[in-house]
Amino acid sequence: MSSIIGLLALAIGLVSIICWIKVLIVIFNKAGVGLGILGIICPIFTFIWGWVKNAEYGLKKIMLIWTIATGASFVLNVVAGATMAASPEFQKAMNEAMQKASQKQ
Repeated sequence: MSSIIGLLALAIGLVSIICWIKVLIVIFNKAGVGLGILGIICPIFTFIWGWVKNAEYGLKKIMLIWTIATGASFVLNVVAGATMAASPEFQKAMNEAMQKASQKQ
């Protein structure tokens, strides 16, 4: 179950990356190379710039998709992590690792 959730989160994460790249292209074309490089280094800048300039450059649809994809990916990753942590295999592996660590001390 957690692997399916993880794969879904990965797919949604890829949608986020595609939206980021599309907004980066607009930044490079409309705002210049300096802000484009900043958008590569700091993706949150790209996200904020996209929302600030969405009406001016017609980015509303991309920004809505990016926002929903980012939120959904975050939620799915949390659910996948919680599902994995609750699995018996994970619990067993954690117990074994803790026993080995305590033996080394």
